[in-house]
Amino acid sequence: MASTPAQGDEITSIFDIRRDVFSFDLAAEICQSLKAPSLSLPSLLLWDDRGQQLFDEFSQVPAYYPFHAEIEILNRHGAEICRIVPPGGVLLELGCGAIRKTKSILFNFHQQRKRVHYIALDVSPQGLNTSLSQLKSIFKDSPYISITGLIGTYDDCVTWLRGLKHHDELNSVTIMWLGNSIANLDSKEEASNFLHRFRSACESSGLDCQFIVSTDICQRINKVLDAYDLKRSTPREFFLNAARAANLALGYDVLPADSWEPVACLDEHQGAVVFYLEATRNVHIVLPRAERVLVARGDRIRLVSSGKWDEVSVDGLCAWAGFRVQQRWKDTSGDYCIFMLKK
Repeated sequence: MASTPAQGDEITSIFDIRRDVFSFDLAAEICQSLKAPSLSLPSLLLWDDRGQQLFDEFSQVPAYYPFHAEIEILNRHGAEICRIVPPGGVLLELGCGAIRKTKSILFNFHQQRKRVHYIALDVSPQGLNTSLSQLKSIFKDSPYISITGLIGTYDDCVTWLRGLKHHDELNSVTIMWLGNSIANLDSKEEASNFLHRFRSACESSGLDCQFIVSTDICQRINKVLDAYDLKRSTPREFFLNAARAANLALGYDVLPADSWEPVACLDEHQGAVVFYLEATRNVHIVLPRAERVLVARGDRIRLVSSGKWDEVSVDGLCAWAGFRVQQRWKDTSGDYCIFMLKK
């Protein structure tokens, strides 16, 4: 389904769909973000291989309800969710996700004897290879599950979808985006634009398109803040890893490791928890070409936000993107929801 196998991968059905391997310059993005009037770092830094491992540990904390609620929904309603995917269709997951979740979903297809071509998109060749190796081992004897990987960004994936025009083997794509990932975008408007771009790409290729999207709809502030209690070592290390990843990308200690403390703030206007690295002392950041940026003690570098959008907001942003919510499945607390979106 893609023409260029990734070089050096153990699984031959992993394809590199990056339009230009050098089109995204992470080091340049870091420098630009640190020079901007509003200090920030690319959120991609959180998701290097070590970051993925730290987040997997972080998500197992009992108070981190988004992970446990999503697992609960998949356990209770996974078979129903899978029945909505057309037989022989493509299930495209944005981000290779947690193996436990994906394994649960694919097992339902196997039990239903329903053929599906599972495709995982990820920016990390190593992470993608590891995840798909495990999945292929689990489903190696299943005649119903085929598995492919795509290396690239969301933008690369949109371009790839547009290039599937008149593909004889395809007629439908179900795009799965779990983990409240849509609410990691900076705003509801950006989330709508994201959905719209994928819908347009599928339409241009003549593909039926639907989305399976999970969102954190919790409006209980105490529960939300407890989930991200940065006094716990694992979430604290997860966010501090962004500084380490930036140093690795630039090849030197642009952000001294002992100079930052992760901070979580509730933005009630945006309905989101926003995460920062706060300077514990005055830090003179030295960028390439001897450019300097002063981060005074107490100043903050923005990392990422995690939206807590109520159902009305989710319905609205989906409608703007040209989707309607066909079905929704909630956990028993009513604080987390998986939505099925149709054009």
